[in-house]
Amino acid sequence: MEQLKLTAAALCGTMVLSAVILMLTPERENGMMRFAVRIFFLLSILLPVVTLDAEDFTLPDSVLEQPEGDLGETAQRQLETATRQLLCQKAEAMLQSSGVQNAEVELDIHIDGDGSISITSLRILVSRQELAAALTATAELNETFGVTATIVTTENENDGEDKESADS
Repeated sequence: MEQLKLTAAALCGTMVLSAVILMLTPERENGMMRFAVRIFFLLSILLPVVTLDAEDFTLPDSVLEQPEGDLGETAQRQLETATRQLLCQKAEAMLQSSGVQNAEVELDIHIDGDGSISITSLRILVSRQELAAALTATAELNETFGVTATIVTTENENDGEDKESADS
């Protein structure tokens, strides 16, 4: 790094010296002097570059460290999570447009090695009051997502268990 600083300082000094020489030369000798100054300037640029060691340009070890964990796996998980959230929001919006206001959508997806996304299951949790509206929206959900949606009715009984209805 020190070598790089010295090279930059030498380059700046060469530029100043070249400008001073060009200003002091008479105009009748200006063409030949410009040529000599250009050769001097090129040599002053090339000399430090030729004599530099490759070791001067190595990166510090802190820059070369790899991040913890596998970056590909982390990106894959983030992609799956974001895709699942967006698809669930789309399904909930479709249900709301059919009159189902309080539905929960559970979606399982699989991302293949080639990057294609496939939906493996679609589960809709609705109250018994909204079951009829959810059944009418199921055909549109099946067509949009390419999977048969399962509707599960939830009842708040004393035992707190959910009761499943038939697949639509």
